[in-house]
Amino acid sequence: MRLFIAILFDDVAVEAISFIRDRLHDEASSGAFVPRENLHLTLEFLGECTAAERYDAAAAIDSVPFQPFPINLDHLGRFQRPDGDLLWIGAEESRELMALQRNLHKELLSRGFHLEKRRFRPHITLARRAFVPVLPSSIVTVSTEAAAISLMLSERVDHRMIYTEIHRRE
Repeated sequence: MRLFIAILFDDVAVEAISFIRDRLHDEASSGAFVPRENLHLTLEFLGECTAAERYDAAAAIDSVPFQPFPINLDHLGRFQRPDGDLLWIGAEESRELMALQRNLHKELLSRGFHLEKRRFRPHITLARRAFVPVLPSSIVTVSTEAAAISLMLSERVDHRMIYTEIHRRE
């Protein structure tokens, strides 16, 4: 099973993020835009995991310090790719968010997970393989809360990605 750990958002935040995504869609000549039900902030991508690793990941989530905290989504960006850019809305690198990701990363490593080594840049993917000439220089900040940490199952069903929450820590 393909797993990742994420922060999910309430309906109000998802609506605001979807509005920004839709504005980018209107400016794009092409791209695969993320459906509203798949909008999330990835803390760690675990990849293909066994059933035992699923339970280890849940135990790691349950073992890190966590209290709900505010998140501000306040800027747009892109990761440039030859086949079109990955467009995202970025989260402010707050002390709480960065500490949560750092603690979770350490806990997963101690449990034997093989994780990406690149710097954590908190963001929500809005589109893949997108061609948008110019991103807006500013957006209205979306202020929300990280109310839980979720272990997510990622599956391809009928040519669509379906994300299912399989463990939640509030």
